[in-house]
Amino acid sequence: MASIETKGPELPSVYEPVHLETADNLAEAALTLAQSGAPEGTLVWTTNQTIGVGRLGQEWESPPDALYAAVILRPDFDWAETGQISLVGLVALGSAVAALVEPMTELRYRWPNDLLVGGTKIAGLWLREDRKAGWLTLVLACNVGKRPSAIFDGGCLREEGGNPAIGPAELLEQFTRQFLWWLNVWADEGIEPILREFSSRSDPPGTPIALVIEKDEKLAGSLAELDSLGRLQLDLDGKRRTISIRRFFGLPRLDGDES
Repeated sequence: MASIETKGPELPSVYEPVHLETADNLAEAALTLAQSGAPEGTLVWTTNQTIGVGRLGQEWESPPDALYAAVILRPDFDWAETGQISLVGLVALGSAVAALVEPMTELRYRWPNDLLVGGTKIAGLWLREDRKAGWLTLVLACNVGKRPSAIFDGGCLREEGGNPAIGPAELLEQFTRQFLWWLNVWADEGIEPILREFSSRSDPPGTPIALVIEKDEKLAGSLAELDSLGRLQLDLDGKRRTISIRRFFGLPRLDGDES
């Protein structure tokens, strides 16, 4: 088990930070805390993990000097809306990065969980949940100081952002503030402001898009739009297909998720 330190970056007081000097897998560490009853706002983070396991159990390279973090939530809203937390987290991370990089740096979102800077993927987010136990975790991984060697379009924040002084702790400080702000916007105004921000930095309709849905299903079509719930509208072989964020992350399907 990784050691826990009490010192860390300055974070809003609503968070309960748990800093791991290193972790085998940060998402699993957060899962263990959620299952043991950790309160909402528990924030687990590290700059080093040895095993990267993301969406659908996919393994990936975990460069050092990066930010690996997870926020534990205990939703009091409709579980049908929990997929939207991915978009909330993504625009929060994008806003945090925008505050740290050089002006005019290209920053793009890729539905529903990737952040690209300078045309390269520097970060991804994903969700895990247990509705019966009442918890949801938002997990993120961001390459800060080193690009992954095994990902063809992978980059790192310092290189692509033009600011060699950026560190994981500074990024975490910015992200926690932005996530709290955007989460409150979402709670007060719904998904519409989140979608406006996402659309301002995402690909236009007609852009080719390829998705892996679950481990055995791959889809390739063109982007139509995001609907009012944040679901992807994909034009595929002359038909319109709706893909929910919940299904993308392999979460249990709910009525009306997709068509």
